[in-house]
Amino acid sequence: MAKMAPAQLGTRTRFGVGVVVRDEEGLVLVGRRIAEPGRPLALPGGKPEPGETIEQCAVRELAEETGLILDPGAVQTFACVLISGGELSWAVAGVEGTLDPGTSRAQPRELEPDKVGDFCWIDPSAPPEGLFEATRALLERLPAR
Repeated sequence: MAKMAPAQLGTRTRFGVGVVVRDEEGLVLVGRRIAEPGRPLALPGGKPEPGETIEQCAVRELAEETGLILDPGAVQTFACVLISGGELSWAVAGVEGTLDPGTSRAQPRELEPDKVGDFCWIDPSAPPEGLFEATRALLERLPAR
C-alpha cells in the first residue's frame, strides 16, 4: 500500500498511554505537563516505542518520568479514549498498575523536568480543576476499588 501524505488523510490520530498508579489510600499520581499551555495536571505516560505493547509502554514511561517501578504482573489496560482536536487527535489507553512490592513506599522523582513535574496524589472520584483532557476522560472510566 502506498504511503499517503498527511494532507491526504481525513484525520490524523496518534496513540499514547496514561498510567494510573494509586497509593495505599487509593489516591492517583499526576504531574504538571510543563510544555503544555496552562501546565495541566496529567497522568504519567507517553507514546509506545516500535514493537512495544501498551502495558510495556506504561511500565517504561512511569519509570522514566518518576523512577517508580510497576509490578509487571499487575499491569492491565482498563480503557481507551479518543481525544479529538482539530488537525490532530489522540487515542489514549489507560493502564493501571501496582507498584513493585520493593518500591511501594517510594515517592515519585522528577526525572524529566522539561516534560513533567510537581507530582501530587489526587482523589480520582473528586479530581481538581485543570486536568489534561485525556487524564480527565480516563479517570471517569477508572474501575472503582
